[in-house]
Amino acid sequence: IGINQDGQFPESMNEQISNTFQNISKVLESEELTAANIIKVNIWATEQIDWEHMDFKWEQLFNTEYPAMTIGYISELGLPEIKIEIEIWAARP
Repeated sequence: IGINQDGQFPESMNEQISNTFQNISKVLESEELTAANIIKVNIWATEQIDWEHMDFKWEQLFNTEYPAMTIGYISELGLPEIKIEIEIWAARP
């Protein structure tokens, strides 16, 4: 999710997307994994995604090796301030 270092959710969807990708990178690093270990991504959003921004962040993480992906628009997530959740599945070789 797009929580920042202060434990807050930005109001902007794009900021939440940026934070989410930063958080994914930190989790991968903490487990000594890379984006190459990601085998599946589920994206759940409560409002329209700015695909130009999302694609930019996506390509920064994955380069050209994309995992399987599901995208769904839903009415709400666990907290009202959460606008997007990006779930990753990663595996060790």
